[in-house]
Amino acid sequence: MYDNNSIEDSLWEVPSLPLLLDRIHHRLDDERLKRAEFRSWLTEDVKAEFINGSILMHSPAADDHNEATGQLYRAASLYADVFNLGKVRVEKALIGMTRNDYEPDIAFWRKEVADRFEPGMNVYPVPDLIVEVLSPGKENIKRDTETKYEDYAAHGVREYWIVDPKKQTVEQYLLSETAPERFELHKKAILTDNIESKVLAGFAIPVKAIFDAKTNAYAIQQLVKGKI
Repeated sequence: MYDNNSIEDSLWEVPSLPLLLDRIHHRLDDERLKRAEFRSWLTEDVKAEFINGSILMHSPAADDHNEATGQLYRAASLYADVFNLGKVRVEKALIGMTRNDYEPDIAFWRKEVADRFEPGMNVYPVPDLIVEVLSPGKENIKRDTETKYEDYAAHGVREYWIVDPKKQTVEQYLLSETAPERFELHKKAILTDNIESKVLAGFAIPVKAIFDAKTNAYAIQQLVKGKI
């Protein structure tokens, strides 16, 4: 994980810092142009992200990834709609942050923010809750557990879930109350646990409901009835 304070302190000791900053500004200017071009050709048929100056094109996801994403989205979206808590989006909602553009697997915005959504908008504000479902491969896992983890926290995402469809676990992170812009692990839930969102108020489901269709259907019934 990155420590921004340590990085800043280290840079402050570099005698050529002004020259270094000039070079960084030029690179960031070039990166902004590349990002604008990325947004100009990105369509709803393409799943891609712009991360630290590079364009990441996503391959088709494995079935266990699609299953977990679909089950959790169905439950969270219906719950948010029934109780008028906000909006949930899946996979193709482009989140514009300071430097990067992400398309999280699942994102939730509280009602006060979601009420400002417009039909033609295609870049969304920073969500309150983000869920990423891990895909195989060191780079994919590193991106979700390091790059996005740090960037989401830095931009004030209040809650972050990392779902592992292989291990069938959920890591739930919340913004730290004592260290702003950093996540703290709130719970690592296994298949026999329940997990409850702190941001999507009252949304609590068995972890198994993310990975099993029958459990998911029953959990949704109970959620709507207010019994979980």
